[in-house]
This record gives sequence, C-alpha cells and structure tokens, in this order.
Amino acid sequence: MRPKTIVWLVLLIAAINLAIGIWVPESPTRTTISSVLLGLVVLLGVGYFIALRRSSK
Repeated sequence: MRPKTIVWLVLLIAAINLAIGIWVPESPTRTTISSVLLGLVVLLGVGYFIALRRSSK
C-alpha cells in the first residue's frame, strides 16, 4: 500500500471512531469496537513506516 493510502485509511477510521463515540451510548460493545479500531490504526501506523522505508529505497 502507498503511504498516502494508509493516511487516508487512518483518517477514515478515526472519523468512524469519533462518530461511534458521539452517537453510540456507553456500553461494552462501544468499548470493544473502539478498541478494535484503535488496534487497526496502530497496525496501519506500523505499515505506514514500513511503506515509507520501502519507498525511500
């Protein structure tokens, strides 16, 4: 994946997480979904740095 694509995916996931935080009442399900989305952001962040290293070679 290109670094630019990863940035857009992270922004999309952050927007979804924000919307869930605003409109879904506090519940264990909301916490689980937010945790999964945060994990995706972390994985994409690692992928971003790997993609940057590969594109600079």
